[in-house]
Amino acid sequence: MSLVASAQEDLGLGLSARKLAAGVMTIVAPDQDAEDTALGPFDLDFVAKHPELAWAPPDFPDSEPNFASPAETLLVQSRGVTFRHPVWGVEFAFKPARLMEVDVPTAAGVMQRKTVWYIVYRVRYTGGDLAPSVSDPSDSEAVPSEPSRVMYESVRFVPRFTLLSKERNIAMDAQILQPAIEAIAAKERVPGRLLDHVEIARQELKLSRTEQDNAVWGVATWTDVDPRVDFFAVDVRGLTNAYQMTVASGGEKRYLRKTLRIYFWRPGDSIEVATDRVFLGPPAFEDPVRVQYYLNQFDLKERLDYQWIYR
Repeated sequence: MSLVASAQEDLGLGLSARKLAAGVMTIVAPDQDAEDTALGPFDLDFVAKHPELAWAPPDFPDSEPNFASPAETLLVQSRGVTFRHPVWGVEFAFKPARLMEVDVPTAAGVMQRKTVWYIVYRVRYTGGDLAPSVSDPSDSEAVPSEPSRVMYESVRFVPRFTLLSKERNIAMDAQILQPAIEAIAAKERVPGRLLDHVEIARQELKLSRTEQDNAVWGVATWTDVDPRVDFFAVDVRGLTNAYQMTVASGGEKRYLRKTLRIYFWRPGDSIEVATDRVFLGPPAFEDPVRVQYYLNQFDLKERLDYQWIYR
């Protein structure tokens, strides 16, 4: 194990974990919405693709069953179906994005000094999830009551971090850069081992209580980001199992996952990039033209540090 990796494991070499001051981390609570427990109503694809299931002449002159109500047929019951499912979420806390110079391996197997963009974050499962409440699940016409609050012993955070910039046409998923993670851990000295997005997906996020904090720390890293970027966002997926289903005009269904989008800006240039500061949220422009230019980068109607979207 390298010295830097050892420092990451036990914060040795005379370095202790920093006690983070209030406000250093931006904490985003789980966005629990009762509407996320229900999807629809939709018509089921399977029945629509099999017209032979219809009760049609000549076997059924009245186009309905002989000894049953039409409402009991598969065709009728497949229309306007609402899907219900429990929804969980985890708390996400992060430090502002930062940059640093690190030697990282290339595809040729040699080390090359690059500017690494990174976000240090913490995830914690706090419970308080939602489960749909229906008195009789077999009754398609049953009216559900307010979703109940539930909690599990643990959940899993299977993340996907994507760095986006409209002005530079960038959409980059986070990379796993072990030398960079070791250097970042030695610099940041957070109270926990920094995990990449694959390692953290293997962890069970156990329920955190007042007397027991089961938070897990991670870091997302990128290289080869265009240094001219002024405004960018980072999408974080996997913080909840909530999703939406939309139907296109042609009947094609799309599944959109609930995603946390975080907005950043920096004075973009290619000179000493690693020394540049990155700021959370929109810049404090007073010129309305410049403000509108920023908002247009992300199709925003107002200034936001972050928001929940479906994509």
